[in-house]
Amino acid sequence: MTKTKLGLFIALGVLVAALAGWLYGWSGTRPLAREAAAKTLRLQLTEARMKILDARVDVYTANFGNASRNLEHAKAPLQAARAALQSGGPDGSVAKIDEAIMRATEAQQLASKFSQDANGRAGQASQLIDELLQATR
Repeated sequence: MTKTKLGLFIALGVLVAALAGWLYGWSGTRPLAREAAAKTLRLQLTEARMKILDARVDVYTANFGNASRNLEHAKAPLQAARAALQSGGPDGSVAKIDEAIMRATEAQQLASKFSQDANGRAGQASQLIDELLQATR
């Protein structure tokens, strides 16, 4: 066997070993990626629910400016969660999150009119988000 053939066999062996190592490492990341996506979704839903509950407290104490601000801040994580649920959430989850966004928007409009009814709308949005959190466990 010549030195050239031996060098080619060694290079081929290193290439096969590198490919096998890459495939082995890649196969172990898929469950972790799914778990990370699920944790991120739960974090987004929890953050939105927290902001909506803060808004309910603000409405109760007649601090309508902070209530409106908290409801506005709740929309960003809800939109991010909606995008995540579109790609593979439980059945009906996108419709529930759309309804929660709609209820939060209605609550924000009512808060800007200094209406205590904003508390009820925010409560409905919070309940929908809680149902989604229960479904993603």
